[in-house]
Amino acid sequence: MLISVYNLLFAFPIPIILAILFNELRSRKLRTIAQTISYMPHFISTVVIAGLVVNFLSPSTGIVNVLLEKLGTGSVYFLTKSEYFRTIFVAQGIWASAGFASIIYYSSLMSIDSAQYEAATIDGAGRFQQILRITLPSLMPTIGIMLLLNLGNLLNVGYEMIILLYQPITFETADVLGTYVYRVGTGASTGQGTAGTTPNFSMATAVGLFNGVISLILVLTANRISKKISDVSIM
Repeated sequence: MLISVYNLLFAFPIPIILAILFNELRSRKLRTIAQTISYMPHFISTVVIAGLVVNFLSPSTGIVNVLLEKLGTGSVYFLTKSEYFRTIFVAQGIWASAGFASIIYYSSLMSIDSAQYEAATIDGAGRFQQILRITLPSLMPTIGIMLLLNLGNLLNVGYEMIILLYQPITFETADVLGTYVYRVGTGASTGQGTAGTTPNFSMATAVGLFNGVISLILVLTANRISKKISDVSIM
């Protein structure tokens, strides 16, 4: 839940901000280059991204620790510190997916009538005022739908990346339902000092079903609330 909340607070707004920034770029060539660079991480394999994170945060050769040592603070083995795991996970998620996720919001911005911006300019509205009065209100339906879908996935964190990054010493903050189902279903290490246990398929199935039911309830509840306070809903 904490990882999902952090994603909502920090990762969810970034694609919206990126889409607005792309829309504000007047140079088509510069906008194309910026969008291409931001989209690229989405097409990199999860395993490769995890490898990059491990290398960047390596206590001996990682660029982060090299900089820390030059600053005189000493190196830190971040991936063995449970208090850093959520920050690392959310940060890599933003880098990997924010650019590609901005496509949805940018496509919504393309449907805004340019006459609205022209009228606002004639009325003396600056760029920032146009964003507040025209761009953001036009994006609200899309933002509402995406927020509803994200609320339904509060319990569904990208466990593939977590499996590649976590270790028993960081289970305290890194273990999520998806990784728990994997470890119970395969009999992998439980983090209690044992090499592994007997696979428990029934328990893993039950937890997976529980996860799905709770996600459905969250989506339906958020959708009903949104429908009552606004016109935005997914059904």
